[in-house]
Order: sequence, then structure tokens, then C-alpha cells
Amino acid sequence: MTRLRVLLLEDQPADAELTLAALGDGGFACEPTVAATRPEFEAAFRQGAYDLVVADYRLPAYSGLEALRYVRERDALVPFVLVSGALGEERAVEALRAGATDYVLKDSLARLPTAVGRALEERRDHEHHVATRRALEISQERLRGLSRRLLEVQEQERARLARDLHDDVGQLLTALKIRLESLARDDAAVGNRLLECIETAQLALERVRQLSFALRPAQLDDLGLAAALRAHVQRQAGVAGIKAHFEAAETPADVSPEVETACFRVAQEAITNVLRHARARNVWVRLASADARLELAVRDDGDGFDLDAARRGLGLVGMEERVAQAGGALSIRTAPGQGTVLLATFALR
Repeated sequence: MTRLRVLLLEDQPADAELTLAALGDGGFACEPTVAATRPEFEAAFRQGAYDLVVADYRLPAYSGLEALRYVRERDALVPFVLVSGALGEERAVEALRAGATDYVLKDSLARLPTAVGRALEERRDHEHHVATRRALEISQERLRGLSRRLLEVQEQERARLARDLHDDVGQLLTALKIRLESLARDDAAVGNRLLECIETAQLALERVRQLSFALRPAQLDDLGLAAALRAHVQRQAGVAGIKAHFEAAETPADVSPEVETACFRVAQEAITNVLRHARARNVWVRLASADARLELAVRDDGDGFDLDAARRGLGLVGMEERVAQAGGALSIRTAPGQGTVLLATFALR
């Protein structure tokens, strides 16, 4: 038998016995607490934890609906069954809307175990659903934490590599170029070969600077987001041979480093996509702040693309994840042949 801790609101001892007997006949071993008045009922509910509440619909100075409201203010899940001698359809609907699990007529108490069994099953299902949802939320929060930490580590490593390329490899190549230039002036016989070596060293030095900028632009740390974006847009557009239009107001002072980094990386990825896939003639980049928000817009007049298909790729997913980690929102409007507009919005501190 299923054991139940039952709180029964009933002022008639005979009716209370019949109710408990019906539950016993239905396979429930009850540990009952019987209350006949409002103070008794509310005190008992405050002091105990019950598997089931059964209440008479009408008592001399209290009602089942009042008891129901009291219970629901404190426990939204405990099964609550109303028992009544006569309950019209309108009152039954009112009771169910107020949060009653079910209602049973006193001349049909044989239906009470079925109603209780169904109510207990619904509660178990609900508790299982809540537990599953909570476990999913915890898992998602852990995943977000891991993703956030991964981005932090990634940015730290990019910054370290950028410094190493600039400070170590870049300086070595610069010294090599200067030494080769000196030798070319001193030894005319091998001057042409040395000039070729100088040109190669210059190309390598330029490539190191490009890699260093791509990993972590110094302007982002030294001059701020607007300057870094402007330099990146002009550099990339110049390489690709398209016309760049850049607009930026002064970046607010309360932009966090996390938001600055996310904003730059999203712009970087969006511009790369424009250059690789859009076949655009123009790209517009706008950075603005309004209503305690920082807005980044990247627009092109290229071919556009199928947004649903693109969502299956890692690039767009990566941008959405990075924006979400920074507490922002990302929206994209595009269609084949109609260009693309990307808008990333971040809340300021």
C-alpha cells in the first residue's frame, strides 16, 4: 500500500471517517491529521509536510476555497482535493482555476482514490520535470562557464603570441634587414643578392605584423575599440580591393574589456566573411552607443546568403556564442542577392 501523510479539513467526524475509509479501500495507508476549523487547519499545515490535502468545500466559518488559497500561497504542488455534498459546474471550474487538483462528491467517494492516484502521479511527473530542467540548467551554466573561460584563455594566448611575434620575431627580422642593408652598401659585388634578401626580410616582417595584429591588435589595448576597428577595416578592405566606410563615435568609458574584445572579434569575423564570400563592392562598419548600449553594425552590398544554412556552420555559431558570453544580442538580416546586415548590441556597465 502507498503511505500518505494526509491533512483533512472536515468538521463532521463521520464524514472524515468515510473519506479516510475510501482512501484505505483504494490502497492508501493514511497517516491522517484532521482539522475542523481554520486555525487548526492552518496551524497543522504550517507544522507538517503532507502528501495530500483533502478539504470539505463548505464549513461553518471556513471554506475549502479559502483553505485552497492558503495552501497554494505556500505550496504550489501538494495535491489538493475538494470534497462536497453538491458542487455545481460553475463552482467546480472556479475551484480548478484556483489551483485545486480535483474535486469529488461525497456520494461518490469511491472515486476519491482514483483522483488521488492521478494527482500523485501528476506531482511525481512535475517533480521529475523540474529536476530534469534544473539539471539541464546546471549543465548549461557549467557549459557557459567553460565556454567563457575558454574564450578568456584564448584571448590571453592570442595576446601572448602577438607580443612574442612583435617583440621577438619582429625585432629579429628588423635587425636582419638592417644588417643586410649595411652589407649591401659595403659589398657591391653581392649587392643584388642582398637586395633580394632584404626584400624577403621585409615581406616576412610585414607578415609578422599582420599576424600580430590579427591575433591581438595593439590598438585595442593602447587606443581603444574604435581605433582598432578603424585600422582593421581599412587594412582588410585595402587588401581585398573593396571600399570601406567606417563611422564611430567616441567609445564610452564604461565599456568593459570583455565587451570590447567581443565586439572586435565579431567585427573581425563579419568582415572576413564579407571579403571571402560576399563579392561585395562596399562594406560599412558603424560603432555607436545609445540608451546604455553599445551597437556594432556591419553591412555590405554583396550576394547575401541563406541564413538557416549558415547557422549550421561554426562561424556564425561562434559569433553568437561570443556575443552571448558578453551579455549581448546578435541579429542578422540577409537574403540571396540582397546583401547582409549584422547588428551586435551590448549592454554597458
